[in-house]
Order: sequence, then C-alpha cells, then structure tokens
Amino acid sequence: MPLGTAFNSLRLLLKNLNTNASTVPAVKKIDNDKPCIFPRDEMIDYLPRSNPKKEGIPNEYIESFINEIDSDLSLRNNRILILKNDKVIYEKYDTPYAKDSWNCAFSFSKSVVALALGLLFDEGKVKLDEPVCKILGNEKKILVARNKKITLRHLLTHSSGISFNEMESASSYKWVKDFFNSKGKFKLGEKFEYNSMNTYIISVCVEKLAGMKFEKFIRTRLFDPMGMAKTYFDVSPEGYFKGGWGLYILPEDMAKLGILIMNNGKFNGTQYISSDWINQMTHTQFKSSKFNHVFDYGFQTWVDDKNSFCTMNGMYDQNVLVYRNSGVIVVTCCSNNDAFHGSNIFNIAHKYFASKELGQFPLCKNKGNHDVKNYDNLLYYYDYLNGKEFKALTKISHTCGVLPLLLQNELGTYVQGIKSVVFTKEDENYAFIVNEGNDTHHLKFNFKEGVRQTHSFYGNVFDTVCDGRFILSGKGEVYLLIRVFFLEYPSNRFFTIKFGKTHNAISIECSENPGLEFVRSLIEIQDKNTKKLIRNALNAFNHDLIAGKIRNIFAPTFIATSSDSYNMTIYNRIKNKKPSKK
Repeated sequence: MPLGTAFNSLRLLLKNLNTNASTVPAVKKIDNDKPCIFPRDEMIDYLPRSNPKKEGIPNEYIESFINEIDSDLSLRNNRILILKNDKVIYEKYDTPYAKDSWNCAFSFSKSVVALALGLLFDEGKVKLDEPVCKILGNEKKILVARNKKITLRHLLTHSSGISFNEMESASSYKWVKDFFNSKGKFKLGEKFEYNSMNTYIISVCVEKLAGMKFEKFIRTRLFDPMGMAKTYFDVSPEGYFKGGWGLYILPEDMAKLGILIMNNGKFNGTQYISSDWINQMTHTQFKSSKFNHVFDYGFQTWVDDKNSFCTMNGMYDQNVLVYRNSGVIVVTCCSNNDAFHGSNIFNIAHKYFASKELGQFPLCKNKGNHDVKNYDNLLYYYDYLNGKEFKALTKISHTCGVLPLLLQNELGTYVQGIKSVVFTKEDENYAFIVNEGNDTHHLKFNFKEGVRQTHSFYGNVFDTVCDGRFILSGKGEVYLLIRVFFLEYPSNRFFTIKFGKTHNAISIECSENPGLEFVRSLIEIQDKNTKKLIRNALNAFNHDLIAGKIRNIFAPTFIATSSDSYNMTIYNRIKNKKPSKK
C-alpha cells in the first residue's frame, strides 16, 4: 500500500471511531456517487410470468422454500424472484420494497464486468495471458517490476496478489497508478485473494479495448437489446466504472442476466455471448481459500461445479443463483449481515434446487409476519411531540445522521451530526425534520405502509420510504420508532424516541441495519495487513472502552430537550397512565 493511502485509510478509521466529532472523508470528493434514482415514469420490460405448477414444480414446494427463508431470523430478504424456463414463477417484494426501485448490486457488478470482457473475447480482442500494461499502455509508469506481468487471467481469478484494495481506494484519486505501484503479497497466480481492485482494472481494460465508456459499451451490446433500459454505473475519481462494485440495477434485470447465464449466453433466442466464454466464466478457474469462502471461483463469478451451480454475488446477499440441474434461477436482494456467501440462504436454496429431482423432506409452513407491530391506541403520544423542536445536548449526536454509517462509508459521504429534530403533522401524514449542520431532512411518514419520497443527502439522491410505529418495551415503556428504508440499498436507519422523565426531554437512539454484526463478519474476511490496520485504529482507545465505543458508533443515543410550551394535560396523561398492549 502506498504510504499516503495507508495514512489516509487509518485516519478515516480513527475518524469513524471518534464520537466527539463529525466524520469526514479522507480525500475530497470530486463528484457525487449517485445523482439519480430509477425514473418513476420509465417503462419496465418485464419477463414472461407463469406459475410453479405450469413449469413442473408444485406450488407448495415454492411456498415451503419461501416459508423456510422467512422463518430464519438471521435472513432479511427484501425482494425475491424465482424463475424456471425463462419465466418468473414466483415473486415477493416485502413492504416497503418495490419493483420499480434499483438494487445496489455491490460485488454482483464483478460478473457484469466479466460479461463485458466476454463480448470482446468473442471478437478476438482479448488475450487472457497478455500483460495488462500492454492494453493500458502504462508499462513505463509501473515502478514494481512484477506488476508489469499481471494478466487479465490474474485479474479475472483474483490471483494478482496486489495489496492496493477497495478500502485503500477510498483514500486515493489515482486508482490505476496506486494499483500497479503497490506491493505484491505473493507470486502471480500462486493463490486466490479476493480484491475488488482487480475488477476495476478489468473495467478500465474494457474501455480501452472497446474504445468507449464501459457504460455505453455494455448498454449498446447487451443491456439495451435485452430490454434492460435503465441502469446506473458509478465511476471512480478517474472516471472509469468502478467495476468491483457500483452497478444499480432492477431485480427484474438481474433475473435477465441469470437467464443469459443459464442459457449459455443466449437470451430470447439471440446468442449475445459465446457458450465458450460463459463456460469459462461459470466453472472453476481457481480454487478459493476455504477459510473465507464456501465456493470456488470462475471468472468474476462464484461456482460450485459439484452441484452445477454458480452465483453472481454481492455484499449483503445480492444474488442471482443459477442451478443448472433443476433449471431454477433465484434472485435475492437482501439485508443480511454477510459480506460473501456465509448466510443460510445458500444452504436453503441448495436444499430445494441443487438437484434435478425435487427434494424429499417435510415442507415448511408459514410462521407469520415478523414486522414490528404498531400500537394504534398510543397515537396520542404524538400530540406530546407535535410542533416542538428538540435540540441535541451531547457530543455523541455529532456522528448521528439520517444516512446509516455503513452507507456513509460505502458512498464516501459523511454527515455533519444531528443538531436538532422537529415533530409535525402534515394533513394525513406526519413529519420528522432532522437538522444536520447546514442540511435539513424533511422525512414524511405515517403509521401504515409508509411514505415514499426522493431525498438528497449531500448531493446523492436516494429512493426512500419512511414509516412509524409506536412500540412497547418489555417493561411496558412507550417508544416511537421511525424507520427510514433506503430502497436501493440493504441499509435502513431506525430512530427510537424514548420519552424522558421530565416534560421537556427525550432520548433518541440512532440504530441501523445491517450494522455491527456485518462489520464483525467483514473484519474476519480481511487479509492480515488490513486486520492489522484495524487493530491499530482500535488500539488508539482504552480497551475497556471499546465495547462502549462500538455501540456508540452503530447505535448512538443522545438526549434532546425542548424549550417549547407543552400541553401539560397530555404530558400528565402519558406520565400517569400505564399503556395497554391491547
């Protein structure tokens, strides 16, 4: 790792752990990552629909699969599609998630980069064992001799051994330069080590070989002909598609790519990519390290040759699972605390669809809705809050914001801290107004299905739904829970408002999901150098305070008070009446 990026990465970690000051990016951002959402008036080209029984699978078999996923409390599946014979035979969108909202694909993007390279491979423009520096024309600028020998095959199979990784890219403007001038951890092609920057360099190569921007190339050659009219590609500070992540895509269009893989490069009767390339891409090219990974690796795709299975996989379980034996494709958009494929969703899907024949086991019954119950009889508590401004008193509010911390880090966009909040009523809806420094976020919500809005946070645009719930603690205390769902992401922000012992005070807990459990799983899969960097950041604090610090990062709570006048009749009613659970 170059010294400058190492220092900035450590500085960023320390900033994230400091609850006494607002988090700031290690380098100044030039452009916003996400200036748009999926256009609401955009026509979606839907795949044909059928039902399980028509396509040879009993309806109750599919229902059992869904029930088993829903009953596993470790899984948070937001959107799911199941396909057979190129048709959608089942689809489920958990409230408030919708068909017409993008899904941030994370590392699913890697497989899309491999498909783009396959288009060039079929034209004879790609030699997998040719040094990449010859494609990029940067051989003379590379200071580390071994890196001049890196080939596309090394990049495709994550066997380059380059130390410059995704974490360090957050502290760099020049990704290509820092990639090739970073140290190698092992001999080229010696072993597998997952690194998103390998994919980034492939995406740069695609642009050089195609003679046009990655987005234009993949749209023209693949996405538009397949009816995938609207996607978004996030770019690096250098202006290239990030490759290893950065694709925003509809679940419907994720399914189309699954069909392309299942049919060996063919979609709707047209052969877009050769079966030769798809075969290489979706079968074992490199044995992965079983310490962190369940599956082996093809070209930018996880594979299990024993079960004739492959998956285009992204963080938090954004998946297209392709089961060739049964002909079933499963699309999942999840919020699981999983960086790769360690969640139970793979075990359940394998159980039902890995074999050609249907599994012989007791079918799972529906175990009911797991959503948070709202106690309508407690709505009068809002009258106590309505029209009042509460100002934050403690420094811990400096790291709180509407954007979840993990989402802040993913986008390199950091909050200025909550200064005050205001509660109001607006016709049939309510509003929670959050003042963060110079930015004010007006979150409309209701206590039903939620209110869908487009919000801009520091120049980035988000598709959101906000709802409210009055809930009771185990001790019978009344809390107001305001939930902000970022529909394109796994991340959600939860504000839990607790009523104070005095009439002018409340406490606000800002929790998020995914959160701490995901960070723990992410740390476990890092290489030893990155783990050392994280340990150094943690060692900057008293070890006895670490647990508290971690909680303050992912579920900070602060006190806020109001000087506005109160209806003491309402306050006394709240104070003296024990809430009923009826």
